[in-house]
Amino acid sequence: MSVEPNRSGAMAYVTVLSTDNYLPGVLALNESLRLCKSAYPLHVLVGSGVSGTVCDTFAKAGIPAIQAPPLNIPEEIRQANRSSDHHRHWAGVFEKLFVFSLPPFQKVVLLDCDMIVIKNIDELFSKPHMSAVIADIGPGPEDSHALNAGLIVIEPAADLTDRLIATLPEVFEQEKSWRRAAGRPPSMGVQSVINAFWSDWITRPELRLDRKYNVIVNNLDYFVRSLGYRWRGSDGICVLHFIGQVKPWMRTGMSFCRWAASRLVRGRIWELAASVAFVSVLGRARLRLRRSVTVP
Repeated sequence: MSVEPNRSGAMAYVTVLSTDNYLPGVLALNESLRLCKSAYPLHVLVGSGVSGTVCDTFAKAGIPAIQAPPLNIPEEIRQANRSSDHHRHWAGVFEKLFVFSLPPFQKVVLLDCDMIVIKNIDELFSKPHMSAVIADIGPGPEDSHALNAGLIVIEPAADLTDRLIATLPEVFEQEKSWRRAAGRPPSMGVQSVINAFWSDWITRPELRLDRKYNVIVNNLDYFVRSLGYRWRGSDGICVLHFIGQVKPWMRTGMSFCRWAASRLVRGRIWELAASVAFVSVLGRARLRLRRSVTVP
């Protein structure tokens, strides 16, 4: 089941769901935007691997769903991601490319469904096309020259998706080359495709958003303690990004307790706090969903 986007709304937040396993992420993201009193709705672009049951859940939750068309990805790329050392969860990520030509919106803010918003970010709709946060900000590594594709301001255009898809074979060859040199098996995410297409992004400072709009939770303690970022306040962190294969909703019972204990031992208090915040927001979303189902 799919729902056409509201044609009276020229701007919206959009996330992409490629597998049923990430449904909790979409629910939490939607709830976080609601809690931050966003003036713009969240729409979810639904991939072919998502079940009808999950689409029914979106309808009950009041989240407009847009069915993504079939995407022809070379089998070599799909297989490489499925057998990757760290990136098996990249198998369905290329459906994100459809957002770049998503009608009828004039502007969207693309958010990954492993994010929560903790401070209103509606001001992003005034930012130019391809505004994003620089990738891989953390202790140790040199500054990246790439954007992080978890949050991007996009002005959709009819031909953009086709042009991006056309670059897949060439970008994959580039990815294979450097990964082979590093002794790693081949794999490719959508971020590599986007960065190859907008290769001059790093030279355009007007497109670089403040780091607070896409804080990798693994680096949150570094942001707070070393970079001076704050959890709350007018200049506080806005968006938390839970990268990696294991998401907060996947840790339950003793597995969460063991993980939490390891964060405490390592002094990563803010990372633990972020995960607890995510679980709290998800709990509110699930309670709201249950109430909507039981109301006659």
